[in-house]
Amino acid sequence: MRNRFQVIGFFLAFLGSNIAFGQTSKIVSGSTDFKVKYILGTCEGTFAAPKGEAVFNEKSPENASFNIKIAASTFETGNDSRDKDMKSDKYFAVEKYPNIHFKSSKVEKKNGQYEATGKLTIRDVTKSVTLPFEAKKNADGTYSLSSKFEINRLDYKVGTKDWKLKDVISVDLKAIIK
Repeated sequence: MRNRFQVIGFFLAFLGSNIAFGQTSKIVSGSTDFKVKYILGTCEGTFAAPKGEAVFNEKSPENASFNIKIAASTFETGNDSRDKDMKSDKYFAVEKYPNIHFKSSKVEKKNGQYEATGKLTIRDVTKSVTLPFEAKKNADGTYSLSSKFEINRLDYKVGTKDWKLKDVISVDLKAIIK
């Protein structure tokens, strides 16, 4: 009888810790926008909304985690010729590398803002990055997450050095988790 109470107590403690530390949620919607300067101005575009899982609770950010994928083939700028070129082996190589992937290894709150550190993979290159993000709990219990950051496309073999196209890309990633 005593063992049964210990098992039930352990189960309740485990369940309670999951509630306190955040539960695994799915990304239910979002957007992925980017900007890159080139010789004629600024090219703006999108990828499809991120997909994946997130564990987040603002009361315990150290227990948060993110596993996010963005389909590289969803690259769009409104110019069919450019979009086709960007999906080719020269840039994103979407046939070989269908996803851009971020998996966190640490999440923390610094100076009032959250940071997720982890591995970002684009094409066949994986690098450690720290992405700043904001989190807002919505009235329906979902969280709105947003991250604005810059990456150097050459670090991930997305194209080559070109005087017509800048190396640094600005990314604005938004996700709703539930």
